[in-house]
Amino acid sequence: MHNGFWCFNLKENKFEPSYTEPMSLFPTVVEPEKKIVFCRKCHRWEYIIGFEKNILTSQCGKIYAGPFVTENSIVDYSFNVRKFKNSFHIIRKSQRASNSNRRLYEWNYVVDMENKVLYKNGKAVFENEEISGALCKEVTAEILDDMGDTYKKQFGIKPTVSSQLKGLHVIIGYMLSPFNVNFFKIAQHWGLNPYDRDFASLSSGDTPTAENEMFESLGVKPTKSLRKMYQKFPQSVICYAVAKDLGFNDVNILQKSISAEFYAFLKFYMVSFAGGSISYPLRHSLKNFTEDLLQISNEKTVWNSIERTVAYAVTKGTEDYIITDGLNTYSRVRMHLTDDEKKEVMREGFNEYTHDYLVRRADVIFAPVYDFDVAGDFTCRQEEVNQVFDIEQKFLDLEYKAGDDKVSVYNPRLNIMEIKEVPDEERFCFYVARDSKTLREIGNAMHNCVGWGYSNSVRERHCTIVYAKYREKYAICIEVTPHFTIRQSLGPCNRPLNGPALVAYHEWCREKSIRFVKAFKIQCAV
Repeated sequence: MHNGFWCFNLKENKFEPSYTEPMSLFPTVVEPEKKIVFCRKCHRWEYIIGFEKNILTSQCGKIYAGPFVTENSIVDYSFNVRKFKNSFHIIRKSQRASNSNRRLYEWNYVVDMENKVLYKNGKAVFENEEISGALCKEVTAEILDDMGDTYKKQFGIKPTVSSQLKGLHVIIGYMLSPFNVNFFKIAQHWGLNPYDRDFASLSSGDTPTAENEMFESLGVKPTKSLRKMYQKFPQSVICYAVAKDLGFNDVNILQKSISAEFYAFLKFYMVSFAGGSISYPLRHSLKNFTEDLLQISNEKTVWNSIERTVAYAVTKGTEDYIITDGLNTYSRVRMHLTDDEKKEVMREGFNEYTHDYLVRRADVIFAPVYDFDVAGDFTCRQEEVNQVFDIEQKFLDLEYKAGDDKVSVYNPRLNIMEIKEVPDEERFCFYVARDSKTLREIGNAMHNCVGWGYSNSVRERHCTIVYAKYREKYAICIEVTPHFTIRQSLGPCNRPLNGPALVAYHEWCREKSIRFVKAFKIQCAV
């Protein structure tokens, strides 16, 4: 391991060991799509007329060498690497590449092999955005080689790295789980802290059989083709396991399930694990759907229906509740649907049309039936049993009263300002739905699907429903994830929050330390 500086060699276009530290680097700023380069001599953009062996020629006749970067990108020009006992100390120096100004940056990293922690500027980090800084491939290779020698002394073999992870990502993955580096990336996308016991229990940490144990814990047989796909796209094992869990056994279907879109769909709906098994809020409803349709159709047709649902889910502008409520409504009415009606849902997939269709069917199926009692009054004889949810105290503590509890009011008779208490009905009061009866009341009053689509999710603790009342009317309905983030926050008829309701919602978020972002964004996890 070379202890010292690593500097960028312009001619070789790579970082090499050095005993002196460079002051800075002058990268060449280009716009590849427009085929232009910023000429530092002429102080203007020029067309690129030639490029050969890392040498670029501009239209004005000037010649520039790499590195070639885009405007306002961050470029590394020096790494100072030192090893002390079981730790690597790295000082990374960079600059912003711009044709108008230049700014220098410096980051300090410590890779602590003994405690298996990466520190950035003195702070332990593990989240993707905190490790986003690049590390050149030359330094990365040397550190991994050094780490590998340490593992060889421990296990008798030197673990190899077959992963698309790079830089600090692959280093921390190799440090945490040398025989299963890719699982570090999966943990990140699951929202897990890889230093937690949950991560170690599934990744198996420092064992040569870690990858096999991971496959086994997910109920997946690690075939040769699956291992190759896993190495190329680490999240593929999640897609494969979910498809198998839903009842698909056709090898072609299982391999077809391994896609960035399907993983994005699952990730958006909070794919997570506990005790070595995968779970997600839509699992129960999706399994009901596939179980029903596989009895009257074939695997390929049912999978095509799921693909249509996934395509609709990742379409820009799709409201989250359309698919969530559609699937939950299907689970509620499935026993009353004919095979033809189920096939109609399968042909469409879960979209806005299916959602509205199932809502109408539910309204008919579960319409109250009335009788006359002895006194001649109507009495309801079809009434759903109320389910009381076992909700943890930390979620019950989400209840809150927004706005000022006291207000100054002018008394004209006494010509003074008086302090009066604001009654609850004049404030946005947030409550936690503790039973299915409350959910039905919310759904009926706000004209949404909470009343009959969320009982299972709340009972199984995949979510918590918080609602707010204002002037004795239901005004806000919020779906809170188990990680205290928000999946949905809407007003009556699923309208976006605005005005005083939005202000009250933001106050509640601040007071309860709720993040304003969704649990996950829909994006390709590659």
